[in-house]
Amino acid sequence: MTARKLQFSGIFFDGRSSQKHHVDVELTPQEIILKEPGNEPIRWAYPHLRWAAETSPFHIEHPIADKNGEHLETLVVEDRDFYASVLKIAPESFSATAKGPSFNWKLYSAGMLVLVFFAYVFIKTVPSFLADQMVDKIPVEWEVTVGQSILKMLPVAQKPDPEVRKVLQDTVDLLEQSVKGDQPYDLKVYILPVKQVNALALPGGPIVIFEGLLSKAESPEELAGVIAHEIQHILLRHSTRGILRNMAESMLVSIFLGDVNSVMEGVINLAGELETLGLSREMETEADQKGMELILAANIDPHGMIRIFEKLIQEESPQKELPEEKPISEDNDMEFSFYFSTHPSGRNRLAQLEKQMESHENRIWTPLFPDLDWNDIKSVN
Repeated sequence: MTARKLQFSGIFFDGRSSQKHHVDVELTPQEIILKEPGNEPIRWAYPHLRWAAETSPFHIEHPIADKNGEHLETLVVEDRDFYASVLKIAPESFSATAKGPSFNWKLYSAGMLVLVFFAYVFIKTVPSFLADQMVDKIPVEWEVTVGQSILKMLPVAQKPDPEVRKVLQDTVDLLEQSVKGDQPYDLKVYILPVKQVNALALPGGPIVIFEGLLSKAESPEELAGVIAHEIQHILLRHSTRGILRNMAESMLVSIFLGDVNSVMEGVINLAGELETLGLSREMETEADQKGMELILAANIDPHGMIRIFEKLIQEESPQKELPEEKPISEDNDMEFSFYFSTHPSGRNRLAQLEKQMESHENRIWTPLFPDLDWNDIKSVN
């Protein structure tokens, strides 16, 4: 059996000067002893040591603090047997460090992915929960203020055709009469002179109808289906909930990024951005269902709602290359998403509406504006 080599020669640096100290090195199971003629032995306990170089010449470092401050002592040994001898005699805790600090990229990457995932889930779920808890406590006056501030950003027609506006407002008023119980909102219609097929329900009562939707609808019953849907968004406070959710989400993201200024700026600006009106699929489905209930309660032919939704789905079909429409107003360069653009389950929604009206197929419906020539309304646009 080969005896372990425990005695070596080395060079010691005290960390305070560049002077070399030739020392004898003795290895023991508890410590390394450095001996220099004429001086007291220096004893290094293994727990305080770390390898700085693991190939010849070998370096071991020993951080130390004394009355002169902190400095780093270093031992350099060129003997090729030194490294293996230390591994054999030193405690396992120090021997393991002989391999040097290793960074586990797989573990780090997995940890970061888990952290990002939980942050994403937190940001996506907590704002919705907070919005649901807060929305019923929001005063109607606040909703009206927010809705009017957004409305001022839109280039709505200041002097729309009075006949067209009357037909739209009369439709709203007729549907409003079928709402169960009192509702606190002043539902008013506004016309946006853009060719895209869409409509918006703003907090507090404004309903914005795009001229493109007026052109696409072929009967007042079709338009009534969209208006009923938008009325329910307002009554159910969907837009308000969407704004609260997006404000909370934006603030959480800013907090995660450590940008406090963005938090305050977001509180001020988010309520005025159209993008905050993004509605969830659940909100859209609920507005569909409640909108159809409103149509049926008002004794309006529900087939109109079905037809206009079919057209809206076709308008946004991914197989159809949509033209790049420019707003009628030369001063308006705003872009608006289409009716089903963020909700690809339009066909499922349509199927639910059809199922909802099945039990009413034999009803006799009251014509909506029987003396009205709908082509005259469309020709205005």
